[in-house]
Amino acid sequence: MLKPNKYSYCKHRGLWFIKGLLTVVLLCAHTAPTSTENVRRPFVAYDFIRMDLNKLQSFGDTTLYSFYKKLERLEEKKAGQVHIFHLGDSHIQADFFSGWVRERFYEDPRFDMSGRGFFFPYKAAKTNNPYSYKVNKIGSWKGQRASISYHKSNWGLAGITASTTESFASLTVDFSGNEAYSYRGNIVQVFYDVNDGTQFKPTIQPLNPASLEKVELFNDHISYVFDRPISKFRLGLKKEKDSAMRFDLKGFGVLNNKAPGIVYSSSGVNGAKVTSYLRCKTIKEDLAEVKPDMMVISLGTNDAFVAPFKPQRFYENYKKLIQLIRENQPDLPIILTTPGDNFRNSRYLNKDNARAIEMMYKLAQEEHLTIWDFYHVMGGLSSIEKWNELSMTSKDRVHLSRLGYQYQGELFYRALITNYDRFKTSH
Repeated sequence: MLKPNKYSYCKHRGLWFIKGLLTVVLLCAHTAPTSTENVRRPFVAYDFIRMDLNKLQSFGDTTLYSFYKKLERLEEKKAGQVHIFHLGDSHIQADFFSGWVRERFYEDPRFDMSGRGFFFPYKAAKTNNPYSYKVNKIGSWKGQRASISYHKSNWGLAGITASTTESFASLTVDFSGNEAYSYRGNIVQVFYDVNDGTQFKPTIQPLNPASLEKVELFNDHISYVFDRPISKFRLGLKKEKDSAMRFDLKGFGVLNNKAPGIVYSSSGVNGAKVTSYLRCKTIKEDLAEVKPDMMVISLGTNDAFVAPFKPQRFYENYKKLIQLIRENQPDLPIILTTPGDNFRNSRYLNKDNARAIEMMYKLAQEEHLTIWDFYHVMGGLSSIEKWNELSMTSKDRVHLSRLGYQYQGELFYRALITNYDRFKTSH
């Protein structure tokens, strides 16, 4: 039987609600007071988890400096917004990993949250949707993913679109069911091809009491600004031109310009490789509008999954993506999270993950990035079997279970917040 070690912390707050018996069993342990106890949650670190490696490795003295300075200002002066954007593949689309990190920031009494940030209504594209918001649709919608070679679309930052040719079609997005975590905002952004004359015009109707203050049109999205935050809205369409015959939704943003806090956006695509995002023609324009203060990128699992894996090509493509992302923000702090250990075809251990990680370290050194090495933190080669014994993986032993993703999110959050605490005491 696997036994936990004594690397345990405890933290309670009214916002935390129990997510299931297994989560409680996994994350509950005795209290060990620390300097950052006020941001800790009950946790068990198992013997095979390399807690000694659970840290951020930055290649460059100021790699995360600008992000931490904004976070410190938010903590001490309750001023400004700090936008974190988490980009990735299926591990991120489900939002169990990224969602856990978002909730951990929400629970930290030092920081407020300010809206849900950028997201995609995956249900409209007929694929799995995150648990933190509901999507209902009227009319016929078709999904196109940058990760599927024969799909075609003018993708942006989300790497996925939901399209309709029916002007009466609509989508309803609802955050109100998430009682413990409020992701309301008074700004609703709709990302689409603004300058394409064949597009219907999107409209936003608040489904909570709110009055429209103004509508702003940008290069890649339209913003509806209301007099108060809302948690539920409906996207409608208008045929304002004879040439308008379709609408391609590229994402939403829900922000709150009335309150300082953290915005933790996430966007992932099932099956995505690094090359999938290189197919996204307007990713640079979208990032220019979103303007994250820090990006977390979780890619590499699908790149190294299919044999033969070509490390040099993976490195070159990843470098192109990093340079594309930084084109408008050359000093944007970026954290790369490595792929975890996994199986090929549910039968064979995948040794190519280690080769992919070598290339990621090389890239981090050249581009002054930060790495969180989940592969080695989780235990290295064959550790996926130990995670599987604890019901922390899915049957394919590539994806994690919800429990496993939450555990991964907890590990990442601890590495990030510990690094931030050290930053504060070092200057």
